[in-house]
Amino acid sequence: MTTKERLEQMNNLINAGLNSKHAVQALALIGFDGFDADELASFKLWTDYLPIAREYPYSEEQRNLHILWECLDKTPYGMNCEFAIPLRQAIAKKLFKKCGDGFVANENCKFNLGTNIEIGENVSWNSGCYIDAKGGVKMGDFAMLTENVTIFTHTHSEHDHMVRTYNGVEIGDYAKIYTAATILPGVHIGKGGIVATGAIVTHDVEEFTLVAGIPAKPLRKRNFDGENLEEMNQFMMGNKEFQKH
Repeated sequence: MTTKERLEQMNNLINAGLNSKHAVQALALIGFDGFDADELASFKLWTDYLPIAREYPYSEEQRNLHILWECLDKTPYGMNCEFAIPLRQAIAKKLFKKCGDGFVANENCKFNLGTNIEIGENVSWNSGCYIDAKGGVKMGDFAMLTENVTIFTHTHSEHDHMVRTYNGVEIGDYAKIYTAATILPGVHIGKGGIVATGAIVTHDVEEFTLVAGIPAKPLRKRNFDGENLEEMNQFMMGNKEFQKH
């Protein structure tokens, strides 16, 4: 079977509604044989045990989409960009609260509540990102996460771990979060903002401002040589592959 044929079959199953029967077929396409629909329907994810899951429970389809996302990264197919990137796009379109065109996600990006994620067009996540979406995460057009970025949208009581406070994170259009940065709950990163490598962001970031450090503080305005945002080349892949342009 060619990559194109395998991806077409996978998309057909997703578009038909990924019930447990279809999910078993989808998993077999990436090498996970031996499951039956009843066994898969009994799966419980980490997400299912979160306190907030009582308010935002996954449907059968949503749970299976999340399982498929996670399983892809445990196979060689997750390394094949021609298969994995379009498949992640298809999953996100169905699972996320909102997903614009041109979404690119590299290997081993994880999230805990896909239905609380909203992303615009041409958003990109590089490898190893972790999105805690319990409090809600929104990303504008062309917003970019580079390797191993972590976003948190909740905190815990120091006395009772089950007592949690949720506060969403918003990342504006053309904002860029560099490697191993951490965004804490309630932060809003303005349009074109940049977070430097390793920074821990505890407060809002103004538009077109670069912040760095622990805690992150403003350093300077972002370098921008053009006149219009459209001139800012913030595509993830060479030749703008897989994204809308």
